[in-house]
Amino acid sequence: MKLKERIIRRVSVPSTLTTCVLIFLAGLLHAQRDTLTITTFNCEFLNERKVHIKFDENNPGREWDDPDFRHQRFVEASAAVADFLATFDSDVLVLTEVGNQSEMELLQQQLKDRGQNYPYLRVCESDDRGTGQHVAILSRLKITEAILRIPGREFYIAEEDDPAEEIKDTGISKGMRVVVKSKGREFIIYGAHLISERLGPEDDYKRLAQASILRRHMLDDLQHGKYIIIAGDFNDHRGQPPLRRLRGLDDIFEDFIQTGYTRYFDKDKYDTRWTYQYMGERQQIDHILVSLSLKEACLQRKGIRTWTTAPEPAARRINNRTVRVSDHRALSVQLIVR
Repeated sequence: MKLKERIIRRVSVPSTLTTCVLIFLAGLLHAQRDTLTITTFNCEFLNERKVHIKFDENNPGREWDDPDFRHQRFVEASAAVADFLATFDSDVLVLTEVGNQSEMELLQQQLKDRGQNYPYLRVCESDDRGTGQHVAILSRLKITEAILRIPGREFYIAEEDDPAEEIKDTGISKGMRVVVKSKGREFIIYGAHLISERLGPEDDYKRLAQASILRRHMLDDLQHGKYIIIAGDFNDHRGQPPLRRLRGLDDIFEDFIQTGYTRYFDKDKYDTRWTYQYMGERQQIDHILVSLSLKEACLQRKGIRTWTTAPEPAARRINNRTVRVSDHRALSVQLIVR
């Protein structure tokens, strides 16, 4: 063998081996990457008991007393919501203001009929006797654990400026926790709907107490560095006390990032961050919070991306009837985990 050929062989073999190893490692790293997309959406009274509101019937006529009539209207309203949700390509849906297990199984089937299969469904155990609303989580990823009620009570003072006011206590009427698994990773997802502002300041204090209960429930998982996501309608804005409490900003240190910040939106979408409009004021009251451990596991650039989507149009024609999809916009977050 010529000297030149021996030199080429000695150089080429290791070089080829190195290239193969690099390709293998690159493929392995790519295979270990995981993309998780989660969407939260307030479905606005998507339960049979209150579904007349979707047809602008705040004071329903006598025909709504007919169970068959009411059920058929619910089927139509659920179809309108399914049409909207079917436009997403999310792995997990966290839905608020929805009905019970059987009512959500109808939505699950309607989504499947539209080519969006969510084989895993969990519905919280609700204490909301006034509206009959629940929180539901639909997932393409296997749900390996589920807690359908967040336990615990928390005291709050209804009137801070009245020290003689009786101290009250509250629980979380609509909240749940599930664990989903993807590529060997576990993601803990909390879905919650905190109390609205119907009673003014008292509900503000009550909502903060509910946030405290939720935070306590997740502290052990946080301390063990688990990947946690909190999603739902929290009925308060970024930076307000309940959001600060959930994130840990008035605790020892921040544990959750706010995916509603502009840094996680495309630059041309900064003005679309709102999820609810009241008396002309646009607000973000639906949130998806991500634990610091999960944030650090995501790619540094574009590893977290957030966007909102309005139900377009906000009302749909189903069987020649106008049915409102929702008065909220959907909020989605995509996470690319290394």
